[in-house]
Amino acid sequence: MEKHRPGAPDLEGPVGQERALAAIEFGLKIDNTGYNLFLLGEPGSGKSSTIMAMVKEKCGEMPVPRDWAYVHNFQNPKKPLAISFPPGKGKLFVRQMNELIEVLKKNIPAALEDKDFEARRNEVLESLARENAELLELFQNQAKEVNYSFEKVNDEFIFIALRDGEKLSEEQFKALPQETQKEYEKAVKALREQLKEVSRDARKREEETRNWVDAMAKEQIKATVEPLIETLFSEHTGNEKLVTYLNLLLEDILDNFTVFIETHTEGHAPPGMKMMTAEKPFESYEVNLIVDMSNEQCAPVVYERHPAFYNLIGKMEYSVQFGMATTGFAQIQPGALHLANGGYLILDALEVLRSPFAWEALKNTLKAGHVQIEDLGEQYRMITTSAIRPEPIPIDLKVILIGTPMIYYLLLHQDEDFTKLFKVKADFGSTMERTDSAIKDYALFAASQCKTENLLPFDTQSIAAVVEHGARIADDKNRLTTHFNEIANIMSEASFWAREEGADIVAREHVTRAERERKHRHNRIEERMGDLIEEGSIMVQTKGAVQGQVNGLSVYDMGDYRFAKPTRITAKVFLGKAGMVNVEREVKLSGSIHSKGVMIVSSYLSMRYARDFPLSLSASITFEQTYSEVDGDSASAAEFICLASAISGIPVRQDLAITGSMDQHGNIQPIGGVNEKIEGFFETCTARGLSGSEGVIIPKTNVRNLMLSGEVVDAVSRGEFAIYAIEKVDDGIEILTGSKAGERGKTGAFPKGSFNRAVEDRLREMAEKLKEHEEEGHDGEAREK
Repeated sequence: MEKHRPGAPDLEGPVGQERALAAIEFGLKIDNTGYNLFLLGEPGSGKSSTIMAMVKEKCGEMPVPRDWAYVHNFQNPKKPLAISFPPGKGKLFVRQMNELIEVLKKNIPAALEDKDFEARRNEVLESLARENAELLELFQNQAKEVNYSFEKVNDEFIFIALRDGEKLSEEQFKALPQETQKEYEKAVKALREQLKEVSRDARKREEETRNWVDAMAKEQIKATVEPLIETLFSEHTGNEKLVTYLNLLLEDILDNFTVFIETHTEGHAPPGMKMMTAEKPFESYEVNLIVDMSNEQCAPVVYERHPAFYNLIGKMEYSVQFGMATTGFAQIQPGALHLANGGYLILDALEVLRSPFAWEALKNTLKAGHVQIEDLGEQYRMITTSAIRPEPIPIDLKVILIGTPMIYYLLLHQDEDFTKLFKVKADFGSTMERTDSAIKDYALFAASQCKTENLLPFDTQSIAAVVEHGARIADDKNRLTTHFNEIANIMSEASFWAREEGADIVAREHVTRAERERKHRHNRIEERMGDLIEEGSIMVQTKGAVQGQVNGLSVYDMGDYRFAKPTRITAKVFLGKAGMVNVEREVKLSGSIHSKGVMIVSSYLSMRYARDFPLSLSASITFEQTYSEVDGDSASAAEFICLASAISGIPVRQDLAITGSMDQHGNIQPIGGVNEKIEGFFETCTARGLSGSEGVIIPKTNVRNLMLSGEVVDAVSRGEFAIYAIEKVDDGIEILTGSKAGERGKTGAFPKGSFNRAVEDRLREMAEKLKEHEEEGHDGEAREK
């Protein structure tokens, strides 16, 4: 094996995930509806880095998607319009619209100040003034005919009675005869009715004149605005929705042109026109570009690490004025679904499920084929809101969820929409075969890490140690872990310790030290439990032999560290019919798998020994000094041997521990954590001093999983510690008791002096005693009768 320096070739693609890579490749290529991807695997299996690399390569082959913008809906302001543009054209349109408004702020007032237009407008207004003056003069003459003068006094028109052409004062009027006064009052009443008609006619003429002036102004302005709009038409051909919007824009500018002359005229409207004011007069002409692809060279790849509801579908920002929350199309903000449209959206499945309403929003979007921006809090706010409902935007993208197998199968069984929307499953394995090719990939990965993380180079022996570390994590000497973040971590730590020692190259001892230092950082609880065993607070025997007591091995998983310690399993047997009592189950500390294992032990006991007599005993079995739930069936072989020892009276060696699951035929089945279990018992025995007789019994099928620490390997090679691999529970009996287990002969009986014969004889004796006891009890009752 060569030394791997930073100049070594890079590792190409993920290692040991051929199945997942094929699934991803398929999922990225197929365009049918619902073929979104779910990448499942344990944390650290390379899901995120793999998919990011693959989609970045794939997106380069895809076209840049369109820009998207929201604009004011002149026909229904509560429903902003969504308009798409070719990539880069949206940004251009925003600039063009801004320039258009700035130009119109100058050109519209200038058009209305045109001399010819002003002359025509003044002519119309002067004509109106002359007509009004003539009407006033005519009305005044009509008033004089009935002895009244119609005059303006203090900015108010009033009627004044006349007598022989002279004005009458109030006293003079009251001095007139009553009949005369009534005639005057009758005349003024008629004049007032006539004045109403005249005023109505005047207002009508003024309204008509104002409309005429407005129409003249619109025509004048249209001649200015229309060519500018036509320029936009020509630069955005083929965009029918934009053309419709620009036509409505032109109509709105003509209907509300006075907003463009407000600042120019300091808030005063030109003669004959009414001023329309607004707090933000030009807001409706803005363009809210929410997706801008002007700087992109390929389809987008968005990894939304916080997929909350609004981060996914977008939101509307609000401002509060006079106690009301208001929003508009200009306050619309895009979500990840908008930004990833036309490309790929990568999400952490757990984070989506954790965020309220996010999962439903994602599903609804994928089912509908468009993203609808909604305000969830609208109905819960304590203040009044002015809400809008933006037009939904169609989407065409691949959604890629990343999660653990538990999340995948939870969604698979609990959500009927899941299989319709995420049809591609990419399953990342946690291990791969330990082949020459895999070892070479490990070496290439090491070289890549040295480059990217600036680590010291690794020699051949340190690479071998890294490979062994990978096999240890995989719990199989024939397989390697694919959790390359764990491999990267141990490499970084080995490089650190090498530098601390002043080395130029990482050697095997530096990898070993990194493992040892990491263990020391995490094993405080393990060491404390070891102290309690040594103090005698946790009672474990490692010498001698005891009836009905076996050293089992329990694994403790702390999340970031796993270890094992020996546990005493004890059994007691009594005359009776209660059968076998699982103490942990009785106090609700037995998990379902452990309870199953105990029931298998009970079944095997009956099948093995009670062929021609009923099983007549009461027995209890328990894990001593355990105060939390016990689960798993890896102690079922130990429990059977413990129970059989208690029945037969044959003691069990305490310098040995046993682990292994058994079936109803007495076969020993594989278990997990075999390395931790062996090392746990080894450390306990080492602390008390090895005598050479100590050891651990394991299932033969677990031999392939052995990746033991150097201390254990060395002790075994020196004959100071033993590891026994068994296939049958009888094999374990012989090792633990020193007695032959014994097989039934031609007569169906176990050999005399064998362990199984002792168990059967004792059970037969108990059955007979119980029968005698029951018969004596029955006769006694008869005699009493």
